[in-house]
Amino acid sequence: MASAFRLEVDRRWLYAIAAVAWSGAGLILLGWTVRWLVDVSVPVEIGLGVAGALTAGVAGHFLFGRIVLRNIRRIAEGPDRASVFAFQPFKSYVVMASMIALGVVLRHSSLPRPALAVVYEAIGGALLGASTFYYRRFFTPRGITAE
Repeated sequence: MASAFRLEVDRRWLYAIAAVAWSGAGLILLGWTVRWLVDVSVPVEIGLGVAGALTAGVAGHFLFGRIVLRNIRRIAEGPDRASVFAFQPFKSYVVMASMIALGVVLRHSSLPRPALAVVYEAIGGALLGASTFYYRRFFTPRGITAE
């Protein structure tokens, strides 16, 4: 009976779902970054913005980019139709829940908001940048490989 309610999509749509989820999370984090940097002076804002952007580039390349390519390979090798939640493995949902919880704790901590802005920009920018792999795979299914 439960299988009658299972939401399945063509494998290709998993790339779109993942792209929207990753870029959505990245944009939310970047929104917090902007809120927290508005109250600092322009030179400090620029310095923190550059630090966050550089960290986002490194994290995007060495961490999130690799995760995305693994997910793309897993989706490509999976069944033609799959659950809408199959865009990432179960353990990634645990990591995602932990990151959300950590973000809430950090937002409610006494840490200075400009310092948090760098962390949020780094993770948000890395998520947004890595989501482009999913978008490219969705729009050009045979155009890139996960190798």
